[in-house]
Amino acid sequence: MAERVRHEWRLALPGRLPTKRSHACAGLKLRRPALVDAPALGVLLLDAYRGTVDDEGEDLKAAVAAAEGYFAGRHGRAMPEASAVAWRGEVAVGGCLVGWGQRRACPFVVMVAVRADSKGLGVGRLLLGECVRRLSRAGEIEVRALLTEGNAASQALFRACRFEDLGPPQSS
Repeated sequence: MAERVRHEWRLALPGRLPTKRSHACAGLKLRRPALVDAPALGVLLLDAYRGTVDDEGEDLKAAVAAAEGYFAGRHGRAMPEASAVAWRGEVAVGGCLVGWGQRRACPFVVMVAVRADSKGLGVGRLLLGECVRRLSRAGEIEVRALLTEGNAASQALFRACRFEDLGPPQSS
């Protein structure tokens, strides 16, 4: 498999994001993720990435391990206080996980994932906006993310939320 090219995206805080929920997001409950959510987050990740440029052919066990890895610090220190998961009943419809960056001393969006049956309804924008608001309230001055080149949906989401594409990360 060819190596993926990722671009670093940046948003200066405080971010000015829309606060209004789309009608399609009515009824979703947002809450901070916890380790006990790893199985539900694994199901979400598997569903959200299937068939996309970020699909690595994982199975459910690998997807749950990836969710557990977030809490174990695989992507830098987990920041569940700045993260959010959208629930419809017992089903995780979407999630935005934030961690403290290993390459940059600032928060990073580790992932934004939305179930295939809920894409295009504003769930990703709701979650990313909530995480940006939480980081702003905590006094952070910026947030960054790495997006895979060719992930048009993520690029459109981050652009709509006023992030700036900085191109491939420079070596430190």
